[in-house]
Amino acid sequence: MTISIDDTLKQEFSDVCAEMGLSASAAFSVFAKAVVREKRTPFEVTSERVDSRAVRDEGRRVAQGIRRGYQEVLEGQFVTREEYERGRQEQHEAV
Repeated sequence: MTISIDDTLKQEFSDVCAEMGLSASAAFSVFAKAVVREKRTPFEVTSERVDSRAVRDEGRRVAQGIRRGYQEVLEGQFVTREEYERGRQEQHEAV
């Protein structure tokens, strides 16, 4: 699979992945596995326009979640689907 993205975004993505100890390729694999497992994207996709700050903030939130999840896997911690959905609901209600 070949993916074309803006050079700046590619570098920023690679930098964030490196901070997590992942290559960009490994991060996309994690994303693809989550999509296949969940049968949806791990974040909401809409056609509404949003400002770049909101996109950046959401990207950081997603990256933090990936970092947290990756660390949990390394530590042998796993979350059930029910626990995951309950946490997402609580997070949504807090916003």
